Amino acid sequence: MSDATSDPDWADPDWAEPDRADFSTYVIETPSSAGIARAREVAEQWLPAFLAGRRAADELYVEGASTWHNIGEREVEIQRTPSRTRAVDSGADLRVVDVRVKVFDGGWVFQGTTVGTNAAGGAVRVPVCLVVTLRDGRIARFEEYADSRAAEALLAT
Repeated sequence: MSDATSDPDWADPDWAEPDRADFSTYVIETPSSAGIARAREVAEQWLPAFLAGRRAADELYVEGASTWHNIGEREVEIQRTPSRTRAVDSGADLRVVDVRVKVFDGGWVFQGTTVGTNAAGGAVRVPVCLVVTLRDGRIARFEEYADSRAAEALLAT
């Protein structure tokens, strides 16, 4: 096994010479048990509503909570009606399966797969990952990562 200093294919010279690496943009936080407990508490309240296609109780969100989507790389304030509910109201039949949640101090990572049919009756299968960030113990931001090709099926009418 080679290391960065002996591998001629190593692409980043800053990493090849650690004394030149710029770590000024990195933040490594130490988790607290209280922060993990609060994140789990909020996740346990949020998850059933999310899986049912509803927005969780308003008190779980900070004012102006936002969501960022990797598809289109846009950030918007979250709406009172979740996008999956809006899709179902348009005739889609969707649910989330294979759910996994990993809690950390300050939020959680949600992984799952949206499956079902779109409004036109076409099959939908979209793997998704949400990184949820808390501020003052409440949901402040969602970062949604989804397969852009698979998500096209959601929009078909």
